[in-house]
Amino acid sequence: MTESNQPSTVPVSVSKENKAKKFYEHGKDALGLALSVANMQEEKTLRKVERHHQPQVGKPRPERNNRGRARDRTKRLEEVKVMITERRADVKKEKAKSRKEPKGRVQQRHDAKITTPEDSSTSAAPRKRVSFA
Repeated sequence: MTESNQPSTVPVSVSKENKAKKFYEHGKDALGLALSVANMQEEKTLRKVERHHQPQVGKPRPERNNRGRARDRTKRLEEVKVMITERRADVKKEKAKSRKEPKGRVQQRHDAKITTPEDSSTSAAPRKRVSFA
C-alpha cells in the first residue's frame, strides 16, 4: 500500500509510544484494505462454523429425509380431519334423531345412556317424594 507521510500537527500522547500515523491514498489501497478486512471476517466466520458443527465421534449423523416427515405430518393431519368430520356427522345425525322422536323417548334414551348396569344394581330403594300441602 502506498503511504503518504504527512507531518502530524496533533500532539502525540505519551501512552501511544510515538507511533506515526499512516494515511492511505484512495484507489487501489482502499480496495486492498477492504479485501483484507473481508478475508479476515470470512476466516472468523469459518472458524466459528467449524467449531459449532463438528461431528461427534462414534455418533454418525443420520441422513434426514424431510420430505418423508412432511408426508407423515400431512397424512396424520388428514386422518385427524377425517375423524373430526365423522364426529360432526354423528352429532348432526343424533340431533336429527332427537328432533324426530317424541320428548318422552328422548328422555328415556338419555337416561339409558347415563345409567349403567352397575349403577342400577347398587342403588337402594327409589327416593320418596315429599309434598307440602
